[in-house]
Amino acid sequence: MSEALLNLSFTLAAFVFNVTLCVLVTVYGTEDKHKNLTFRNFTYILLIGNVITICDVFFRRSAIVYIPYTLRLIIYVLSFLSNVMLTYFFAKYAESFFQTNKRRKFFSTLNDIILVGLFATAFVCFFLTLPHISDDKYSYLLPSVPKLILAYYSELYYLLYAMVVFLVNARDLNKRARITAAAAFTVTISVIIFELFNPTEIYFNYFGAILGLYIFYIGVETPDYKNLMATMKELEIARLKADEANRSKSEFLANMSHEIRTPINAVVGMNEMILREAHEPEIIEYSHNIESAGRGLLSIINDILDFSKIEAGKMELHEGPYKSGSLISDIAVMLSVKAKEKNLQFDVDVNETLPDGLIGDEVRVRQIVVNVLNNAIKYTEKGGVRLAVDYTRVADICTLIFKVSDTGIGIKKEDLPKVFEKFDRVDMEKNKTIEGTGLGLAIVKRLLSMMNGSIDVESEYGKGSTFTLRVPQKVDKDEAIGDYRKKFNSSFATQDGYKELFLAPDAEILVVDDTVVNLTVVKALLKKTQIRIDVAKSAAEALVKTVQKHYDTILLDNRMPGMDGAEALPIMRTQEGGLNHETPIICLTADAISGARERYLAEGFTDYLTKPIESVALELMLLKYLPQDKVK
Repeated sequence: MSEALLNLSFTLAAFVFNVTLCVLVTVYGTEDKHKNLTFRNFTYILLIGNVITICDVFFRRSAIVYIPYTLRLIIYVLSFLSNVMLTYFFAKYAESFFQTNKRRKFFSTLNDIILVGLFATAFVCFFLTLPHISDDKYSYLLPSVPKLILAYYSELYYLLYAMVVFLVNARDLNKRARITAAAAFTVTISVIIFELFNPTEIYFNYFGAILGLYIFYIGVETPDYKNLMATMKELEIARLKADEANRSKSEFLANMSHEIRTPINAVVGMNEMILREAHEPEIIEYSHNIESAGRGLLSIINDILDFSKIEAGKMELHEGPYKSGSLISDIAVMLSVKAKEKNLQFDVDVNETLPDGLIGDEVRVRQIVVNVLNNAIKYTEKGGVRLAVDYTRVADICTLIFKVSDTGIGIKKEDLPKVFEKFDRVDMEKNKTIEGTGLGLAIVKRLLSMMNGSIDVESEYGKGSTFTLRVPQKVDKDEAIGDYRKKFNSSFATQDGYKELFLAPDAEILVVDDTVVNLTVVKALLKKTQIRIDVAKSAAEALVKTVQKHYDTILLDNRMPGMDGAEALPIMRTQEGGLNHETPIICLTADAISGARERYLAEGFTDYLTKPIESVALELMLLKYLPQDKVK
């Protein structure tokens, strides 16, 4: 009796712990019972096996009652099968942590086949042993090889398989789950190996298995942890939905950009030709009104797209040398016209010692100052707007200080914190008739933040506002700006009228666009440059022309019915007999959404030009890629 009790000690201890764990996972399981169903079934299987093992140890070795040897053999074989089932479900539990794939499905099926083979081995051994049972108390024992297979090797196989599943997919687990799995497998496998070489008949395997299960329960199966994992999974699903919504938003903005910019290209482009060629004052006035409306609509679209780029983290600064005098002169010319339209006084005061040669993103600096000045003019009905330009300097860093003051409606004190919020417009009751998206100042603040600059506002309601912008720039040359009015105006399309940048009568380009009016606009804008222009209304037609003739530059629209520009591009680069494998191919598109430029350049386009086409931008682009010997 004492020997039986000694053999039962670890098995009984495992039984007590097992019952406790079954209660815990049943009573305190997760709200969704399916989330810990595999683990609960595992604990129940372990409990059944534990009971069978207790019966095996007690009945076979107890002297209290006589147990027939046939019954002892049955219990003996069932104890082996319970061990096999225990580790088989351990493997199934390991698989439940990960998504099923073809390789895991194959091994899962293989494990099922091995399980059937082990059961068959157990039954064959049972029937082979049954005829040899006698009064010898060890006559019911199985042969050594099947016993080792059923008792140890099969258990080690399934446990090692489970461990490999965890190791191979460890990157899909969080740190806590990896540590838990490592500890549980170390304990369980160590106990089985110890029992394999243990000279006594004390059963340690169930105690090791229940310890491993407790480690899993504490590590990854407690209700708090499962609920946390469920919440994290819900958050991940929400993130994926948000990403999908963001992609949908980007696609919508891209479509909106294309659909609106395409007709604007025709309106603005053809209107520019009217301005160039009309002589009647009334026609010119009408044309200027069309231009103003078109630019206003384009400004709204650009604000939305710029903010989309900033929100997506895809807005980039492109720094280079520029003249501060030209920048300020451009701004003054542009905004003085708008102020004049509202009969407002517009003054510009510039510190004449300001360095003229700077390095920075001239386009974005201009956008920042113009946005703030536009706002000042928009909200001022009488009086005027003043731009004061000063600077501070530390070593080679010059911080430009732009002060924009107006005599407009001002801002209420409680509304001051909201002026830089996106889509937010203060004092809506008074300003409801004023056009705009509410994005201008939000974009200014974000751009200044990217430049390590700042913007502040002071305002007195009903009397006016002063915005102070600080923009750090590098000094390129120490020459002072002097009288900015005498500086060269870098805007090539001045109030004195259009003047072509170059002549290229020997150059020939191909323009590909499915919209006829867009082809007309390009031809009209380049009319005075004397460039020879060939056109194609589809990618297929263009591919025929690129075999027949060499072009100095190709302007290729991306979005066309049938084959688009991105599909035609690699064919042009590689087509047999093609004459334009090395020709610069510029993407001509109305897609100005965030990341568009980078995407088109990555697809192999030489450069990128957006619609509506600016005549100066178009000429500068061609000047960049046309052979120099063909340009005058």
